[in-house]
Amino acid sequence: MSKDYGQFCGLAKAASVLGERWALLVLRDLSLGPRRFGDLQKGLPGIPTTVLTTRLRELEEHGIIERQAPPLGRRGLVYAMTDHGRDLTPILDALGRWGARRMADPGTHDVMTSSSLAGALRSAYRPGVIPDEVTIRVAAGPVLAWARTTPDGVAVGAGIPDGPIDLTITTGPAMRHILAGTLSPSEALATGALAFDGSRELFDLFPRAFHVPLDPTIIQGEST
Repeated sequence: MSKDYGQFCGLAKAASVLGERWALLVLRDLSLGPRRFGDLQKGLPGIPTTVLTTRLRELEEHGIIERQAPPLGRRGLVYAMTDHGRDLTPILDALGRWGARRMADPGTHDVMTSSSLAGALRSAYRPGVIPDEVTIRVAAGPVLAWARTTPDGVAVGAGIPDGPIDLTITTGPAMRHILAGTLSPSEALATGALAFDGSRELFDLFPRAFHVPLDPTIIQGEST
């Protein structure tokens, strides 16, 4: 890696590893599970092939990711987080929550991916609100993600979950305001910004169990 801040400081060393372009987003996607090179490239629209190759090599050199044999029945090596890399998951979630506080509506060229939606659900989760083990599927156009609550926390993933689904939410950009609590489930239903299939009780619990507030200055700016 090119960056070396020349300081005996944990933050400086972390920045030298994680501060390269696309590195955090590569790690976000890999924190959801092993991925082949093509899967990563598809899930990171706009990343140049040479940059992805370089980031993967650098992260592997630092012991954050590793190459593994593919699951039975699949071809091609996959990239996966090491134990050292998985220690970054709560840090990635905290950074996601921090960044989302000033992120109300997507810009003209902003895109959402299934992995970014799954990551948003994981970082937004607040344990103790949903008492049971349930699976929630969220669809935003072609973007699909799921969250499965457990006694220990939440598991998330991109795409369609295995097993039964207790609640399906279909929405779009309004999801950010539902997670922020600036748009209630009832208001979203009334305006057509959201639809659901499944338990109404679980649907009403969703914005309490998955919550990332907006910065007050953003809310004030929208109201003026």
